[in-house]
Amino acid sequence: MGVTTLMIAGGGTGGHIYPAIAIAREFIARDAARRVIFVGTEYGLEKTIVPANGFPIEFISVGGLKGKGPVDLAKNLFKLPLGFLQAWSAVGRNKPQAVLGVGGYSSGPVLLAAWLRGVPTILHEQNAFPGLTNRMAAKFVRAVAVAFEDAAPRLNRRDAVVTGNPVRKEFFEVVRSAEAKRILVFGGSQGSKVLNDAMTAALAHLPRDLEIVHQTGPRMLDEVRKAYRDSPFPEARVVAYIDPMVDEILAAELVICRAGAMTIAELAAAGRGAVLIPFAAATNNHQEANARVMERAHAAVVITESELTPERLAGAVREIVETPGRSAQMAAAAKSLATVEATKRIVDTIEKII
Repeated sequence: MGVTTLMIAGGGTGGHIYPAIAIAREFIARDAARRVIFVGTEYGLEKTIVPANGFPIEFISVGGLKGKGPVDLAKNLFKLPLGFLQAWSAVGRNKPQAVLGVGGYSSGPVLLAAWLRGVPTILHEQNAFPGLTNRMAAKFVRAVAVAFEDAAPRLNRRDAVVTGNPVRKEFFEVVRSAEAKRILVFGGSQGSKVLNDAMTAALAHLPRDLEIVHQTGPRMLDEVRKAYRDSPFPEARVVAYIDPMVDEILAAELVICRAGAMTIAELAAAGRGAVLIPFAAATNNHQEANARVMERAHAAVVITESELTPERLAGAVREIVETPGRSAQMAAAAKSLATVEATKRIVDTIEKII
């Protein structure tokens, strides 16, 4: 038998790319006679992240359509035929036995080209509210895997397999209990001005015995550090970036953060309750949909950006850390949402369609 090739299409954000890389590794680990090739765009994070993780990547010229101004919309519509031809060519040259779409601009044209060429297709949706590309692709792909059960009806696929999102095994390997009254605040690798401003303004209303770790992103580091120095928490650890994040999540009693799909998956794997402030500008408001899944399980308190005030944020934190057993209950609820074998389930589904 020859080499079995899996093509993975999509990207744009780390939330699409890192799960895809985990899937690629699991696929190859099962059989040495396998290869994985990625297809993405030159302006997404996949351009650097995929090669850095040892996988080849090809690029096609496509752009987003939803939420674009007239000029960008016209430009991206004009790119579509070229992008499809490039996708058609990539599928033809590489002759994959299956194509996996993970969302993002490049996913749709590649899935369509593969389907038209008779190649088995599958998509994985990371969010509770699917993006436009995956909603369209779900109409013709052979199989659908979803991280959240809520996504299946939104894709109109009763046969969708609920797999969860791939999470690094370190998040499941809790080597120490959370430290009481320790709060972790983070807004993604670039930070979040909304979270930074709300948290620094909330400091005056928080219990004085909290230990705080706050990741600000590079642009607001000095400003946020000054705010902490002038607050009741001058000893707080304020940093631009945290790596590895797993250690800080496992050390925290409570996490204050956004509600991206991978963040939710990591909180669940680690078993940590959270105050979630969904990014209001996320496409289709998918972060709030993700956050509400945690909220319904009693694993999180959700505060939308429109509801966010320093007093509201401080009140949520106080209620959790000052109520005996509350953070432990939230942690257990979060853990109940974790999917230990998400990567395995996705690859199992890929193997079924090959």
